[in-house]
Amino acid sequence: MALNLSSKKASRSIAFLGRRKVGKSLILERLYNILYSEHKGLIPFYYEFTEGKRSGKEFYHDFATRFYMQLLGYYNRDITWIEEGISRDKKLVDINILKREFDNSAIPYKKQIKRKINNSLEILEADDFPLYEYVIPAVAVPHGFASAHGVADRVVQMIDEFQYFNMYIDAGVEDKPCKAYMATAESRHAPLLITGSLMGVVAEELMRWLPQRFGEMYVPKMKSEESIAMTLNYGSIYGHTITPEIADYIYYITNGIPGRIIELLSPKINKAMIHSIGDVDKALEFEVSIKGTIKDDWDDYLKMAMNEVNNVNMRQMTYFLCRNEGTRYSPTELKKAMALKIEDSQLRQDLELLFKYDIIELDGGRYGGVFDRTLKKVLMKNYSDILNLSDEEFVSYFKNDNMLDYLKERVELLEIGLAEAENLRNKLAVLRGEHNDLKGHYYKREVLLAMIQGIIDNKGGLVRDISVTAFTSTLNYHLETGEEIDIVLEGEQVVIMAECKNYLPRYLHNISKKIVDEFMDKARRLHQSRFTNKEFRLGFFSRHGFETKMADYINQCGLVCKVHE
Repeated sequence: MALNLSSKKASRSIAFLGRRKVGKSLILERLYNILYSEHKGLIPFYYEFTEGKRSGKEFYHDFATRFYMQLLGYYNRDITWIEEGISRDKKLVDINILKREFDNSAIPYKKQIKRKINNSLEILEADDFPLYEYVIPAVAVPHGFASAHGVADRVVQMIDEFQYFNMYIDAGVEDKPCKAYMATAESRHAPLLITGSLMGVVAEELMRWLPQRFGEMYVPKMKSEESIAMTLNYGSIYGHTITPEIADYIYYITNGIPGRIIELLSPKINKAMIHSIGDVDKALEFEVSIKGTIKDDWDDYLKMAMNEVNNVNMRQMTYFLCRNEGTRYSPTELKKAMALKIEDSQLRQDLELLFKYDIIELDGGRYGGVFDRTLKKVLMKNYSDILNLSDEEFVSYFKNDNMLDYLKERVELLEIGLAEAENLRNKLAVLRGEHNDLKGHYYKREVLLAMIQGIIDNKGGLVRDISVTAFTSTLNYHLETGEEIDIVLEGEQVVIMAECKNYLPRYLHNISKKIVDEFMDKARRLHQSRFTNKEFRLGFFSRHGFETKMADYINQCGLVCKVHE
C-alpha cells in the first residue's frame, strides 16, 4: 500500500474503513513508527477519540497539548514525549511546561512553534468563546504549524476512533463537530488518516458532513497463513502450547480477525490455557461470557444499535443472519423466513441500524451476517430467548457449533476434487440442520459429527477403513416396520448403526438391557434386509455415560461406546 501523503499535490485525506478488530489501528501504529524512525521531515501525529463527554474547550486543550508533546518528541528524538502524548493513561503536562521545554531544546522551527503555543495559550485563557469556536482551531493546530512561513516539514495526522468525535465532543449549538475538518481535511501540509470501529457510522458521516474530503480505502482481514503465523507467535508469547492444527482451528472460529485472536489468547484469571482444541473452546466460551473482553466489545455495539428499539427482534434477526452465514436476505425474505410480526417500515429501520453499527452486512439491498463469528457465540451464550437451549445441552452445542464452522471451512480446502467436495458438503449440511430445534435430537447429530471428523482425520476406531469420499449418512433412519435407528452410516465395505441416548445423569437408570436388546434386534434386521454384503458394526452412545452394570452388559454384547479409542 503506497501512500504519497507528503506530496504537495495531495488535496484529499484518507479514511481506512474496515470491520472491527481487523487491524486498522495496527496500520496506523506501524506507519507512525516508520515515519518516526525515518526522520525525514514527515512528522507523525496520533490522536484517539475516546468515549466520555468533554467540552469543546477541553477538547482543544487535549488535542493541542498532545500535538505539541509528540512534536517535541519527534524533534528531540525522545520517545518518552511520544508515549505520553499518545497514551490515555498518562497525565497531560501543563502547556506552559511544554513551552519551556521547547525553549531549552535545540530544535528547528523553534520560533514558529513558540508563536503557535502562545496562540494556543490565548485561546485557552479566553472564557467567552462558543464551544464550537474551540473545536475549529483545535483541529487546525497541526495544519497551522506545518503551513507556517519557513516550515518545510509536513505532518501526517492519524485520527483513530473517528466515530466518537460527533458522539462525545460537546460543540454547543453544533451537533456535528466533525464539520470543523471541512477545510483542514484538504490540507496539503497536514493530511489526515482516519479510522473508526463503526465502519457504517464513519462512512455515513464522511458522506454527509465532509463530502469529497476523504478518499476511502477498505482494509480486508488477514490472509489465512498470516493469521495462523500470528496465532503461533502470540501463543508462544502468552505461554500456550499452540500446534499448527490448533492455530488452524483458532483461525477458523475467529475468522482470522487479528483482534479476536489476541483476545482469545490473552491470559486471564480462570480462563483456560490452550494446549488442545478443547481448551480453545473453553477459552472462547470464557471470552463470550460475562467476564469476557469479546462479549464486552460486542455489547457496546449492540447497545448503540438497539437503543430505544425492540432489541429482542433485533437480536433474533442478528442471530438468524449469523447462523445462516453466506446467505443474504432482502427485508421481505427475512420477514418471511423468520415469521416476524413487525411492520415493513420498522423492519427496514431496524436492519438499517444494525448495518450502520456494523452488526450485519449489506450488499445490493440484501442483508447477511457479519463475518466475525464471535458475534454468534455472544448471542448464543447470553440470550437464551434466541436458542431456547437447556443448560445441560448448551456446552456440547457450543463446542459442536465451533467444530461445524471449522469443518465447513476444511471442506472448502480439501484437495479431493470439486465433485467429492460437493458430496462432503452435502453430508455436513445434514449436521447443520435446524440449529434452533436441537432438544431431544441434538446428541445424535454430535455423534455423527464425531464420526465424520474421525473419517476426515483417519482416526480409526468405529469408523476405520471408511473413505472420506465414499460414505453416506442418515439420521433417524426409518425401517418399513415404522421403527427408527438414530444413525446409519454406510461406507463402501462397512455399515455402522448407532443408538444415541441423551439422558441426564439422574436418569441413566432408564438405559436398560431391554433397550439395548431392542436396538440390536432392529439393527440386525435392517442389516439382513439392506446391507448383507457389508461388515456390520454397532455403536451405543450416551452423553453422560452408563451405570456400571449396563456398561458391562454393552461390552459383553460387543457394542462400541466411543467413536475413537
